[in-house]
Amino acid sequence: MVILLLNLIMAVIYLMYAPKHYLNPVFDVLLLTSIINAVYIYKLIDDRKRLKEQADMEFLRASKAGQTSIVDPLTGIYNRRHFDDVFNRIYEEAKNQNIGFSFMIIDIDHFKKFNDAYGHDVGDKVLKTVVHTVKANIRRNLDMFFRFGGEEFVILTSDSKDGAVRLAKKLNKLEYNCIEKITISIGVSFYRKGIQKDELIKIADNNLYKAKENGRNQVVYDEDN
Repeated sequence: MVILLLNLIMAVIYLMYAPKHYLNPVFDVLLLTSIINAVYIYKLIDDRKRLKEQADMEFLRASKAGQTSIVDPLTGIYNRRHFDDVFNRIYEEAKNQNIGFSFMIIDIDHFKKFNDAYGHDVGDKVLKTVVHTVKANIRRNLDMFFRFGGEEFVILTSDSKDGAVRLAKKLNKLEYNCIEKITISIGVSFYRKGIQKDELIKIADNNLYKAKENGRNQVVYDEDN
């Protein structure tokens, strides 16, 4: 950019101060060279700018393409595939470093009723409403939110058992409204030394089943887990 300005300045000075009746081949060559250099440098800068913009666009497209493999397209939260990867990593870290974490399965109560009564478009809105509300009330530094499948969701939290229970109860008491009032049931389990991954999921799933059997719209967890 500095060289471009210098060349332009030299060309302007020559045009301003060179006598119109006096032709000097040296100055003419200098003027022509300055103009050519200025045009060349401008084109070079413009080309680099376009290449940068193109590279930025390609990077953005690549980033989005990478994200689509781990994000649920309807709700915008992490999908089951990403859950499997993250859960395996968190479990191994907990096992190797003796760090606790908690697992909760969230299910939308009577979800089939919304689909049957109002259609799948409303069913999709119900899913989005629950996701938006839950997402606004979890903690970025502690909790990860996934769509597990259908109307089921999972939260992995690095909080303590007491903290995980408080979070589950808080989420259960929130208002979820879309056409009608929406309620959720939550089953919770907690990592302990020696527990297997499948067992951790099974305990949470069993507790979710108990919540459904006991009337829905509640949180169930094992006190001794």
